[in-house]
Amino acid sequence: MAGTEDDHHQPEDEETVARPVDSGSSWTLDEWDRMWRPSMWLRKSPGEHGIHVWHIVAIVALISYANVIANRVLDPWWHIPFNLGILGVALAIARNAGAGATDLGYRRDRIKRGLTVGGIVMGVIGAGILIGVALPFTRDFFRDDRVIERSTWVVLFDALIRIPIATAFYEETLFRGVLFGMFARRWAPLWAGLASSLLFGLWHILPTLDTLLTNPAGESIDSIPEVALALVGSVVGTALAGLAFLWLRLRANSTVAPVMAHIATNSFALLAALFVVRALG
Repeated sequence: MAGTEDDHHQPEDEETVARPVDSGSSWTLDEWDRMWRPSMWLRKSPGEHGIHVWHIVAIVALISYANVIANRVLDPWWHIPFNLGILGVALAIARNAGAGATDLGYRRDRIKRGLTVGGIVMGVIGAGILIGVALPFTRDFFRDDRVIERSTWVVLFDALIRIPIATAFYEETLFRGVLFGMFARRWAPLWAGLASSLLFGLWHILPTLDTLLTNPAGESIDSIPEVALALVGSVVGTALAGLAFLWLRLRANSTVAPVMAHIATNSFALLAALFVVRALG
């Protein structure tokens, strides 16, 4: 209860709890650990360390540029170095805005918690995909043209290397780490989460257009209104997924958790598609 003696008691380790968790940061470690709770969602950052407008403009311009180049210019083989380069620039912008390791979700003393939460979610997602493969009426959704047209080794490279690095780690660090960490310095966690998740939804417009051309589920969508509706559904769906990933990040106070969940969602599905196409025919 607020105002009790216990709430004002300062533990010995004041550097990690009572004082700001990073140089220039406004949230304490205790507040970050509790940020997943609804009672924290509308609480504004208690410090004066807000981001500037140019930080927001710079980061939005950066991710817009990266999204177009990665989806319309680069061969997938170049995604790893390109995305890691973009992520390096994004981290530099975040650091310039004052974001520290805790704002980004990469405190070393919270990695174990991130691995635990992420591991549990990985198991749940893996079980769900196994059920989807086992059931005849959902199995066809795994017959992806990207698997049919590529060699087994290329698909394995995508599932085990490119997706974990150039998609899961990249996107989670960018959206749940950099963007949310920057936005939470000025806005309440709820608004910071909605803003970063909406950008995550818009980020998936170009990949959705590609998916409509390669997945059997998109073959029946051919008119402009139907494509528009599919894109709106994709933005809303991925924005909601972004909020779910963010909740994992906050629950563990570690971006490691959503990285693992993202790997499970994408890589496990691709491996399942490989099994359906190659083994089941």
